[in-house]
Amino acid sequence: MSEVMIKYPENVSKIAKILSDNGYKAYAVGGCIRDALMEKKPADWDMTTDCPPSTMLEIFEKEGLRTIPTGLKHGTVTILIGNETYECTTFRIDGSYTDSRHPDSVTFTPELSEDLRRRDFTVNAMAGDPLLSNGITDIFGGRNDIENKIIRAVGDPEKRFTEDALRILRAVRFATTLDFSIDNDTKAAAKSLGSRLKDVSAERKAVELKKILLSKNADRGISLLLELDLAKYIHPSISSPKTTVSSLPERFSTRLASLFHGVPNLSVMKLSNEITTQVKLLCDDDLYDEIINSNEQIDVKARLMLSKYGELAEDAALLRDDVKLCDTISSERKKNPCVKITDLAVSGNDILNIGIKPRNIGNIMQKLLALVIKNPSLNEKGKLLSIVTEIKE
Repeated sequence: MSEVMIKYPENVSKIAKILSDNGYKAYAVGGCIRDALMEKKPADWDMTTDCPPSTMLEIFEKEGLRTIPTGLKHGTVTILIGNETYECTTFRIDGSYTDSRHPDSVTFTPELSEDLRRRDFTVNAMAGDPLLSNGITDIFGGRNDIENKIIRAVGDPEKRFTEDALRILRAVRFATTLDFSIDNDTKAAAKSLGSRLKDVSAERKAVELKKILLSKNADRGISLLLELDLAKYIHPSISSPKTTVSSLPERFSTRLASLFHGVPNLSVMKLSNEITTQVKLLCDDDLYDEIINSNEQIDVKARLMLSKYGELAEDAALLRDDVKLCDTISSERKKNPCVKITDLAVSGNDILNIGIKPRNIGNIMQKLLALVIKNPSLNEKGKLLSIVTEIKE
């Protein structure tokens, strides 16, 4: 690929210079170098060094910089400069991974090449010297794989995936978000070792799925998960989407709902209560069909959708490819219609004051709301109290 001169943030260069002045080497490493070479703005800048973590703490304290001993066992120190944080990790060699996530032990090493060798994919196994704008260390062909848009494991893919099974999903995620292909050997290893995802926490898997679903290439990502037979290890009921995922709003719950046919039991995914509730609501075909199959005009159906689905009303229609209803819902939403009890022009106290027993108020309010959804012009205090009086009589 053509030569890209990386412009390192001032603070990254400052950290490298401090370590250099104390006789150590320091590099920006991983995803930040990948993104910079692709001329994208890195989300963060991770660094690696031959300086031992305890020495790092001493050096930066001497320089008046705050540090956090984030993970000294694994060689990681967080350096705070202003409002920015930078993780700097000592070059290391990882031991065996009996928990399929963390190395049982790490050995610090003076060799950058050994540190890069332990990383997941070639595009993430490059280091850049912040004191040399074109000083890139790339011993596994990461730049070439970026140019050819390939996700390839560093070394033996089976070993990489056995060390940390989440890397299997990360391969799909990077292929999706970067719009790359997965190298054949890496893909074969991902498929053959997919069952190891059973040992990965639901929360970690959900993070990767969310990034896949919110990507502009979400449909390709889901196709890969299904092709490699990996989706079932995230949730056993995930299947081909009901519609084009990338055409849906960039809302995790909505895009996740597109993968289910019927209301799923989401306990296995350990999602937040909010996301779980939203997905179940969006997947409730009985509720949707009750509204759509009613004899009401489309504007009334739209207000019923707003009443039942709230902010997700348009999403529920789009999940079922009902563009006309979605447009009508959006049009009705702009009118700020009465679709909730609290939108009614009367309160429970108003109804109580005309002699209705407290136990009947909730039921009457529901009846009033149903009438107003059908005929918004009724939402005036006088009209509604008259209706209540008629009901009472």
